[in-house]
Amino acid sequence: MTLSALDDVLRTASSVRVSEIEWYGEIVVDLTRPGVLDGLRAAMAVESLPGVVCACRGQVRFEFFDAHGERLTVVVLHHGIMLAWQWESGHADLADGAELLRWLGEHGLPGPLLSSDERPEWQAWKAAIPPALEEMAGDLVGHWPMAADSKHVVEARERMRSVDSVTGVLQLLAWCAAGMGNQTKSPPYEDVPGLVLRDVPIAEIVAALHSAQADERHDVGAARILLVDKSRIKQRMDVARLPGPLRVRVREAAAARGYELPQWAERLLLNA
Repeated sequence: MTLSALDDVLRTASSVRVSEIEWYGEIVVDLTRPGVLDGLRAAMAVESLPGVVCACRGQVRFEFFDAHGERLTVVVLHHGIMLAWQWESGHADLADGAELLRWLGEHGLPGPLLSSDERPEWQAWKAAIPPALEEMAGDLVGHWPMAADSKHVVEARERMRSVDSVTGVLQLLAWCAAGMGNQTKSPPYEDVPGLVLRDVPIAEIVAALHSAQADERHDVGAARILLVDKSRIKQRMDVARLPGPLRVRVREAAAARGYELPQWAERLLLNA
């Protein structure tokens, strides 16, 4: 199989799902937009087949689809310098690995080769933690699912009760909004704000969103907690109790962030 064989396949691609193997980032890119496919093909150009096979799983998986949604092929990026594909002799060396990393950054995956502590989304999340919970960061920001009744979540709720209700709710909503947007593989630690807010009455959340301090971040956080996540016990009733203008705000925030809403949420929000 020749060096150009991969590019021959990519010519007919209409979309690509790009997933980070060692992190949570995932994007879907429309390759029919002008210049997008050509840019990716150029970034994935290979220059040699050195007969080497990397022993790791790779860092980024590219899954290409045609115009009918049928999968064309899968390519895996290794260490920013090699591609694993169907070449019999092993992985191929990229002509310019930095160019492919730039393409990823421009389309929403800026740090596939960074360590956890270096990730901008990780740093943004830690920076947004409410002051009352900063001492608990090591317990609340981890790569494991956390139960709603875990001792750390219970302690976080207790600490937030010492904060003024409006301020505390806004801090938790802003923390939630600092997450990875519409990524489908969100880190488990991004569930924590919703778990802390789980038992907070919807009236208090509404009051916070009506306050003068509320801004777009808080609308985004409310959209995620009330519409996307499943931490609220009476989620549908909570959304139904949102005043009309607030329904519009959270619907617009969800759309701006690219959240995929369940049908029940769409129906309730359209009644605003």
